[in-house]
Order: sequence, then structure tokens, then C-alpha cells
Amino acid sequence: MNIEGWDEFSDEEQELLLDLGQLALDLIGIVEPTPFADSTNAIISITRGDWWGSLLSGVGVVPYIGDLAKFGKLPKYTRSFDKAMSIARRNPSFAVPVRALASRILVAIRKLPIERLPISARRVLEDLHRKLSDFLGGGLRISRLDQLTDETLRLVFGSTKHVGLLPRKNIRTIVEFFDKYNVGGRQPTQWAELIKGIDLHAVDPVKVVKIPKGEMFAQYVDLTKDANRQIGQWMVRARGAVSHRNIGLSEAGRERKLFQLKRGAEMLHSKAAAAADHWTKSGPKPHSAVSRSEKSGLLEMKRAEQVAGGGEQFFLPRAWELLAPVTEASAK
Repeated sequence: MNIEGWDEFSDEEQELLLDLGQLALDLIGIVEPTPFADSTNAIISITRGDWWGSLLSGVGVVPYIGDLAKFGKLPKYTRSFDKAMSIARRNPSFAVPVRALASRILVAIRKLPIERLPISARRVLEDLHRKLSDFLGGGLRISRLDQLTDETLRLVFGSTKHVGLLPRKNIRTIVEFFDKYNVGGRQPTQWAELIKGIDLHAVDPVKVVKIPKGEMFAQYVDLTKDANRQIGQWMVRARGAVSHRNIGLSEAGRERKLFQLKRGAEMLHSKAAAAADHWTKSGPKPHSAVSRSEKSGLLEMKRAEQVAGGGEQFFLPRAWELLAPVTEASAK
């Protein structure tokens, strides 16, 4: 390790820095599955006389099995970080390499496939993520997208602290997608409104998917809008589609319509949140809309209802430019 002033640190401080360096390499080895990080980690363990750590790092070169093995070292690394953080607060020169390593570890944690990790590992990483964030505070250099992610987190959760790793990762995916396609004028306040319809804690993470030309989708369009403004940006697959209740919509003032994708496009794939239909804008809250009675056939005001959510949904920016209406007959 090439750390300035290394010889001036005590044996204990050097050991703690090596622990943090190996933690960073372990996490990088999971995020970027190449042999370099694991092999380097194994060499460090051997030079330290840590044969057990060397064995685990060697196993880490093997995908999946190695990743699971690394999590067995997390409690030790967490204890080392606690000690290093305590010393760094009293020793400014020691704080410099600790902060540098802590920044790398934090970035690696935020890139981890959290949804695939054992629950015990998740809990340790959640705690470590919180400690790292608190320790680094405003001293961590973050990118523009990270800044937008933090701003969106504050709007959605009220704070950037004590937010689980999976929700944070989902928000980052959403922010990157919305920013790329200029959704809502790139305003986090607009994004926060859209995010209300997404279950950020679902086991399946939010992801960006590429959909080919010709794929069929269905929308539950808002009949209170003019016909030329009814195509929205949220949709479900036409075949095997979930009901309106499973994508956060009540049936108040809505009708299912089919569309075909005119050209290939990227979509944001997520699970719908359980919520009262906040998309229906007509009438006083709780929102209501003009609907046709199933019994009498007459128009009536129907109140939006609490719905289950949990369904698979897709978000396509400026969908009205990419979707062509089709009939049920032509779709068969």
C-alpha cells in the first residue's frame, strides 16, 4: 500500500489501514468480478501472516462462492473501522488515509447487488454504510448524479440517513434514468412525485430494460383527460398484464387500452407501490373521477380506492411519441 507517512503510523494504525484496504478490495472484487482485487487481497493477507484471510481471498477468485465467503470477514472489518474512525478523530494525519479508504468502501457498498445478499450480510453492510456516511459527512466528493440522488432521497424519505441500501440503489437507478431522458425537466421535485408509484423496498430491484420494436403494452388511461392527452408514461405488458389494482390505480375514470411500440426503447422496470390512486387528479381529495356505473350505465363520480400494488410496471419517457394505439382484435 502506497500511503504517505506510512512509517510514522503505529503498528496498530498500520494494521487498521490494511484491514480497511482489504475491505475495499473485497467489495471491489464483488462489484467488479475480475481476479485482480481478490488476488491482490490474497497477497496482502499472506504478507501479514493472515493465512485464513488469504484462503478466503483465494476462494474469492471463484465467482459466487467467493462472494459469499467474503461476507464472513465483515464483522472483523467493521470492528477495525470503528477503531480507525476513533483514532482518526484524534489524529488528523491518520484521518487522511482513513477518509480516502472510507470513500472507496462507501462507493463500493453503494454498487453492491444488495438484493442478492444474505440478510445477515445486508444488516452488517447497512450499519457500515451508516457509519461511513456519518464519518465522511460533507468531506466526500460526490458526482452530480450522487448529489441528485441525495436530493431525491431527502424529498422521498425526508433524509439521506438511515435509508436502506436497496432503496438507495433503486433511487440511484431511477435518478440516472430520469436524468438521461430529461424526465420532469430534470427536477428532483418532479421525480419524487413519480417515485410515489414505485415500491422501493421490493425484492426485485428497479432496473433499466431494452424493449424491442413491436412489443405490446397496455395502459389504464385517464378518461378525464382529452383524447389526445390520454397516453401516459406508465404501462404494463399487454400479454399476462396485471390489473389496474396491482399497479397502484383504482378503476375510477379509467379504461384499459392497447399500444404497440413503434421503435426499440429503454424503459424503467419496477414493482408498483401500494397506494391510493394519486394519479387521478379530478375532484377533491381523496381523488375521484367520472365513471360509468356497471349497474345503470349512467355517469357517476367514483372515489379512488386504496389498491394493492406489487405488479410489474414500465415507465417510458414521452411514451406518446413511441406508442401506436391498437385494437384488441389486431393484437391477437
